[in-house]
Amino acid sequence: MHIKINNGFNDCDIYLIGTAHVSEDSVNKVEQAILEIDPDLIAIELDNERFFALLNENGDKNHPKKNIDLLKIIKEGNIGLFLIHSILANFQRDIGEKFNIKPGSEMKKAVELAKTYKKPLSLIDRPINITLKRALDSMSLKEKLTLLYGLLDDKDTVKLDKESLNKMVDNAEELTNLLNELSPSLYRVLVDERDRYMAKNIFDITSGRERILVVVGAGHVNGIVNYLKKLEKNEIDININELMELKKKKNYFKMVFSILLIGIIVYGIYSISSNPEALKILTIEWILINGGLSALGVILARGKFPSIIAAFLAAPITSLIPVIGAGYVVGAVELKYRKITPEDISQFLKTEDLKVLMNNNLMRVLMVVALSSIGSAIGTFYFIPRFLGV
Repeated sequence: MHIKINNGFNDCDIYLIGTAHVSEDSVNKVEQAILEIDPDLIAIELDNERFFALLNENGDKNHPKKNIDLLKIIKEGNIGLFLIHSILANFQRDIGEKFNIKPGSEMKKAVELAKTYKKPLSLIDRPINITLKRALDSMSLKEKLTLLYGLLDDKDTVKLDKESLNKMVDNAEELTNLLNELSPSLYRVLVDERDRYMAKNIFDITSGRERILVVVGAGHVNGIVNYLKKLEKNEIDININELMELKKKKNYFKMVFSILLIGIIVYGIYSISSNPEALKILTIEWILINGGLSALGVILARGKFPSIIAAFLAAPITSLIPVIGAGYVVGAVELKYRKITPEDISQFLKTEDLKVLMNNNLMRVLMVVALSSIGSAIGTFYFIPRFLGV
């Protein structure tokens, strides 16, 4: 699609190429457009993270594949985000394998040609983590569970071939409208917000340029054009910073529960502080039962021996400080001996064999985190009546 806009300083021809990220035809379309249009600048639907991931995807010795920092993910409470991101990436990779083309090949071709012909390159999309976080924040728990089930359930998987993929590109607006009907909140974040974000970036980079080429997913073309026209007429003001904001949610239930639990423990210790022998026995039992149950959880998860020791030592302490979970500490130890790779994630999402799944590094770490936390929690709740003197 071609439009001409005036940014207040100069006229600029904008050529938008709508693509499918797993289509050989899209790669050819991008190459042909760059050669024919000879743009002053090439803009692509990528952010910094996806751009460098695309360049490093071969995992050669100059750009080795990185292990996943699962500890950081657990610490930041982004397990759900990590799983959704991994599922979507795996789904796209599966489609790419079916058509014998890597996802994002049309973007990579644009990058290669920009380098070959010495064209400036602009990354115009919002960071993927920001988009997914805003999407998850906008959804109810029911919507999140429905989405997760839909992504994992392959019973109704659409059978794709080259012809149907090209039809999807040609009818991309119908598909985005369908998403809007199914989940307005997801449509707003995944499509409309990104249309605005990319349109604003495109509008800004037209300054001083005669013609630019924009490579985006087919579902974004009409939305971007619509917002570019509104920006030209000063009908809207798009604030990039607002589109990057994340909600700072506070888990008040967790805060209240933590304060209540600490209060019960302090009360229990205070009530028997005048009896040193009883306090000593209670302390020993607390360590043995709380630490023992947490360690048992790690054993059941088939965690490493250092993780078992860490669970036994950490659980009695972290239970007294509820804001720090035993699972986080034990997970950190387990990750020192069990690295998570992209292959582990792919196998975790694909395999239906329980035996294979139980030997998957990602699955084992998640189980160590979960079962050590459950063991510690059981030990803590066991002691609550005793702290209360019941």
